[in-house]
Amino acid sequence: MIRFYYGSGSPFAWRVQLVLEEKNIPYEPVLLSFSAGDTRKPEYLAISPHGKVPAMTDDDLVLYESQAIVEYLEERHPTPPLMPKDAAERALVRIEELECTIYLFEAFRVVGQQMFFTPPEQRDEKTLAERKADVHAQIVRLEARARERGGQFIAGNHLTRADLAWLPFVEISGRAKIAFDQAQTPWLLEWRERMRQRASYERSYPPHWRK
Repeated sequence: MIRFYYGSGSPFAWRVQLVLEEKNIPYEPVLLSFSAGDTRKPEYLAISPHGKVPAMTDDDLVLYESQAIVEYLEERHPTPPLMPKDAAERALVRIEELECTIYLFEAFRVVGQQMFFTPPEQRDEKTLAERKADVHAQIVRLEARARERGGQFIAGNHLTRADLAWLPFVEISGRAKIAFDQAQTPWLLEWRERMRQRASYERSYPPHWRK
């Protein structure tokens, strides 16, 4: 049995949980509390040495880092597939994963720190506005790439890991009050609504966001 360690609202952890749900893989979720210091406890550091989420165990195998985990799950549980058969199409999916987890996240890092962990009166509003603009620019670029491909999903006509990487970051960007509008991101708004209707979304939605 897989044990999946996650923190509520972590887009990296949510990405992995969406893969688990889409592949219908049985797993035991282990919710960690950031505020209680669960990720810094010795027993968790033995699993994830950098004290980050997500992490996963599969019998004696211990994995951390979301990219490594989703690669493992795809290879260990190939059905249903979340990667195309064609090598070029797989490369495009991986590029989208990197666009999200490197470039979008780099722009979002300061926004998340300011919006979720800094009291309003202590926020650097100028820097916050600049970083929000950077995030919005990354979202607009995603809109252009996906729309040009002409499918219902980010990489084309089929659900892939690209969708499951981007969805958590799109959602957390919205919670950070980064605007999505019909004029600039019409494709993305329709895609987000389609993704929200999937059973995997409901089953993996961050617990503390429900409050």
